[in-house]
Amino acid sequence: MVSVNTNLNNFSYWEILREIFEGYSAEFVYTAAGIFRRTKPLVCPECGTQMNYNGYNTYEKRGLGSVKIGRHICPCCDNKCEEERSFWENLKGDFFEIIGRMYNLMKLHHVSYQGISDIMELIYPQGKDTILNMFADSVEKTVIPPIEDFQIVLYDEQHPKRGRTQKFRLTLLDSVTGQPIAEELHESKNSATITAFLTKYLDPSKRTFVVTDLDSSYPRVFKAQSKKPVIYQRGDRRGRRV
Repeated sequence: MVSVNTNLNNFSYWEILREIFEGYSAEFVYTAAGIFRRTKPLVCPECGTQMNYNGYNTYEKRGLGSVKIGRHICPCCDNKCEEERSFWENLKGDFFEIIGRMYNLMKLHHVSYQGISDIMELIYPQGKDTILNMFADSVEKTVIPPIEDFQIVLYDEQHPKRGRTQKFRLTLLDSVTGQPIAEELHESKNSATITAFLTKYLDPSKRTFVVTDLDSSYPRVFKAQSKKPVIYQRGDRRGRRV
């Protein structure tokens, strides 16, 4: 494992430093001055000469921290090299992954982007636009496992009327072809009628996505009809998306 040279400033962080560098061999050292480099300079990849230490480059993430990465220089051909810094990139990645999970949880509880920004002022200041972009990126990267053996259907109702006679047409459409699966005319569109209609034409043991409007009775009806329902509501009666 990498050697860690401790001093009064970093001694209290010894356990953390050990975890950060545990993947490196004893060829590396984290010096008392906070420089990460090899215990022995590299051999020049150009001419094969033993290189010399040549200071360090500082990499910083504002508000998070910084790291010093050792450099090497060849005394013969003046070739310059720098130590790899994957541990620094991993640290930043782990930190922002946790921050992203916090954003997701706050959005799940309907916290606005400005509200999240105000909360983050106490932890790691972020503007609402930055938070929005990070949240959008996390959504795009979300891996959704494939769902097998499912069907997507469109459910709709029409209210044909002739004179003083009111009827209700219940319709199921295939989401892929747009062709009717079933269509029936009824005297009522109460929950019992809709449940009987769906039970007649849908397999209750099959995972089903139902695309419909926002009638308040639908969630209860679909839950009673299917063992594994998934309901996607597309919009209200005025056609607005929600």
